[in-house]
Formats: sequence, C-alpha cells, structure tokens
Amino acid sequence: MNASPQSKIQSFLSQIGQAPLLFHMPLCLLIGITLSFTQAPYNLWPLLFPCFSLFYILLCHAKKTIATFGFAFLFLFGYFTGGLYWIGNALLVEGNEYKWAWPLAVIALPALLSLIGSIYITLSTLWFNLKKPSGFIAFCVFLGFAEWVRGYAFTGFPWNLYGYSWIGLLPVAQISYLCGPYVLTFLTILWGCCGGFYIQSNDTTRNRNIVIWSLILSFVLSFGYGLARLSNAQKIPSQYNIITHVIQPNIPQSEKWKAQKLASHFEEIIALSQDSLSAANSKKTSGEDIRHILIWPETAIPPSFIYNPATFQRINNLLDEKTILLSGAMEIEKTGHENPAYRYRNALFVWEKDHPPRRIYTKSHLVPFGEYIPFADLLPEWSALKPITGFNGFEQGQGEKSIQINNNIPALTPLICYEIIFPYTQKNPVNGAKPQWILTITNDAWYGDSPGPYQHFTQARFRAIEQKSPVIRAANTGISGIIDPYGRIISQKKLKKRGKISAYLPILEIP
Repeated sequence: MNASPQSKIQSFLSQIGQAPLLFHMPLCLLIGITLSFTQAPYNLWPLLFPCFSLFYILLCHAKKTIATFGFAFLFLFGYFTGGLYWIGNALLVEGNEYKWAWPLAVIALPALLSLIGSIYITLSTLWFNLKKPSGFIAFCVFLGFAEWVRGYAFTGFPWNLYGYSWIGLLPVAQISYLCGPYVLTFLTILWGCCGGFYIQSNDTTRNRNIVIWSLILSFVLSFGYGLARLSNAQKIPSQYNIITHVIQPNIPQSEKWKAQKLASHFEEIIALSQDSLSAANSKKTSGEDIRHILIWPETAIPPSFIYNPATFQRINNLLDEKTILLSGAMEIEKTGHENPAYRYRNALFVWEKDHPPRRIYTKSHLVPFGEYIPFADLLPEWSALKPITGFNGFEQGQGEKSIQINNNIPALTPLICYEIIFPYTQKNPVNGAKPQWILTITNDAWYGDSPGPYQHFTQARFRAIEQKSPVIRAANTGISGIIDPYGRIISQKKLKKRGKISAYLPILEIP
C-alpha cells in the first residue's frame, strides 16, 4: 500500500529532524530573514505560509528546551535583522559622532526584540504539545502576545508586526478596522503556521481537519469581508471642498542643518508651495469655494526662522483667507539669563493669513536614544550622553490630542514621525473636537534609500484603515502620500524625489 503524501512528507522531515543541530540553527536564521521579505517594500505576503510552517516544523523537532529557545531566537533575529538593518543608517550620516555604534544598533535592537519573542515561544513548548491542536493554538497565542508586548515594553516598538504583511493584499488588511493590527497579527500567525501543524500533527484526523478547515474558512471570510468593505467604499462621498498640498523638498540629512544652506532650503519649499497653489487655482472653475491646506514636513522650518519677520512675510505672501500652512518646526526656547538653559521641541505650527505662527502640537512619543536618553535622571553615568540629535534631547509634549484650527478646517489628530507607528491613535481625543483626519509629518532622511521609509509609510496606511480615517503624510525625503480611510493611496510622491502632491482631503468614512 502506497504511503500518503502527508506520510512521505513526515518521513522526509523526520530525517531533517535527525540532522545535526548545526544544520537546524542556520536554517532557522535563514527562514527568519526570508520572512522579513513579507514586509515593505517587498510585500511578498505568500512567504508567510512556507516560512512560518517550516519554522513550526523545526520547533516540533527540537528535543531540548535550549534547542527550542535557540531556534526561536535565531528565527526572530533573522526576521528583525532582515527588516530593521536600515536603522543603523542614522548613525552613518555625515557629522554623526556615534558612527562607532553602528554594529551595536543593527544587532542590539533585533536581539532585544528576538529575546522577547523567544521567551514566549519557549514557554509555549514547555507547557503544551505543539503536535496537538491545543499546543498549536497556544503557540500562536504566545507568539501573538509577544508581538503585543514589544508594542508596549520599554515605550514600545510595534514596527513590522506580522499583520502588516497584508498591505500587499489590501482586502485582508481591512480586518484591522474590526480588531486592530495585533489581532490581525495573531490571525497571520495562525494562517502562516497552519501548514506546519497539518504536517506535524499526531492528533486524530478529525481534530486536525477541524482546526485546518476552520483556519481556511477564517481566511476566506476575512478576504471576503475586505472585498465587500472596499466595494462599498465606492459609494461614500470622496472629498471635502479642501485641497491638501503636500510638499516634499527632498533635503539630504547631511545638508539639512548646514547654516549656509538653511535659506536656500526654505526658498525651495516656498517655490514648491507656490507652484502647487498656482496649479490648483488654474484648474478652479468659476464659483467654486475651495480652501487649501499647505503641509510641510517635520522640522521643515529651523529654529531661527520661526518667529523671524522675514519668514513671516514670505509665508504670509503665500496665504490668503482660504489658505493655511501646517508645518513641522524645531523650536528652541531659552530660559534664564545668568545660567541660560535651552528647551528643544519637535513641534507642529500653523500659519494663517496676517496672523503670527502658533505652535499647536509638540511631539509626545519620543524615540529612545534618538531624541532623548531614557532613565538619564536615574542613571548619573548616562547624564553626559546625548541622543542622535546631537543635543540634550527634546522636551516631551502633553500627549495626543485632536485640534480644531478654525471652523473651516475639519478637526485633525497630528502625529510627528515615530508616533504614527502606534496603533489605536484617536481612540481618546481631547479638546472636545472629534478628529476627521490624521496628519503625520516626518523627516525620514536619516535612513536614505532603504526599506525604512517604505515600512513607515505602510504603518500610516494601517492607521487609516483601523481608524477609518484619511491620513495625510508629509515626508522630507519621502514617501509623502494622501491616503483614504481604507489604506488606498490617492496620491504619493516617491522616495528621494523632490516635488509636491495635491488632492482633495478624503472624507471620514460615514458608515
């Protein structure tokens, strides 16, 4: 009697299980690196299934706890290193005094993230049998919980959640509207490991098939829900009578703060803004009541320019009663006279016609070691350290809030750079105004032409889906974009391209 295909596969994998440990360990690392290609800019989501399944099979063959931990750590280390290696680029920018720390940056963070996940994976194998349905579900729950933990531990870093792979298959990504990206990540782990469990299960055929078919059905239903949601989206009004103009100056980080170039950078942004407004006005038909929002990226205006009369005049000439400017700016406030101190803010300012600039938001969720040194007050030996910014760090804002600029502009939630990566923004808006759109401004020049800006942009698209809210993103070097409440890109400016994009502000989803 011929053996079934499953038996042949199990026999082959049993032979792999007998292979030396030194064969399994680099294989786990390679699988993890391959899994990283499911994230932007590659979006190869089909790799979820072979990568997770093969990793699950190897775990089932681990004979000792230390082997399980080692397999898990190497798998996750491969995934995080393959997806986050670009973080070290910030240390290689011309003039950065911390270039020596590049190896530490590209190894330490992936190692820390891998440690969190490998602990939970090892616990699941200690307490449950991976070859039984209960063990399979427990493994997926534990790994999914580990993803939630890294989203909050040590101020949180929920970058490249497994669920973000579905940006390449947008109907499945719509599930994050119902349950958020962490539940979508849990489902992704279930779906990805499904094949591995099918091959390795030693439970009855009936129990195994119930699990497998339930997961297949859940994927089909998720895909069908997403298709229906995207189809119904066509019936919803698509715009306010407001045109957003996003400016992408594409200034390299090595030149951004050179004193002799600050004026020319500013004039480039002014020129792009004038071109964008002129093009929109030339298309305007008689009788249209159109308003305009100019949007400049993070720290587009240097400290010495914010309250400078010449700056005010140049910007004021751009504006009229139906046009406002929202721009990122780096603000420095001097306090004291005999022993002056300086407070640095990464902020969002608004300019309206004939009105002085006003700061309406200060970045609240700062980047550890990039914008401040954590625990510096508790660890005296760290007090002399400076973050990558090169000074003592930014002052922390008062937290997320919704802002109503005036009665003609819908209330918005502003987020600066790193803040867009955290799920569930807008859940508890303050100031009474219900936000109708999310504005996120960023620099992203630190990371050059790497996967980083693409992954950052993907997370902005997920915020749009989960919040059913349009997202307008202005980035210095890209990727700038105007995103509807379903994560669809209305308009974008590609990475490392100078220019502007304009589109009507998408309306908040009604249903």
